[in-house]
Amino acid sequence: MPFAKRLVEPRLLCRRQPCDEEAPPVDDLVSVSNVALSRTLRQLSDLAKHACSVFQELEDELAATGLRVRGLHGKITGLQQGCTELDPKQEAVREYTLLFSF
Repeated sequence: MPFAKRLVEPRLLCRRQPCDEEAPPVDDLVSVSNVALSRTLRQLSDLAKHACSVFQELEDELAATGLRVRGLHGKITGLQQGCTELDPKQEAVREYTLLFSF
């Protein structure tokens, strides 16, 4: 089970702090919609930052995997060249029938 690295939770968009007695209440629909829009954009920005970090981690892991694959490819190529240079008629091969009895 993988561990959660990030937690993205929605925030309340249109909730306001209790108004002071001296400040006029924000009842204008345009003001409320502007506040909701700006908070929505802020949440989308935070989500985009999380997505960017996820893709950056994915890119780093893929680059590391690519390096490992290149190293393995080099080792396999070396083994293939070594095997093609061997002559089976000149090399002595022992029998292992005593070790592996089926």
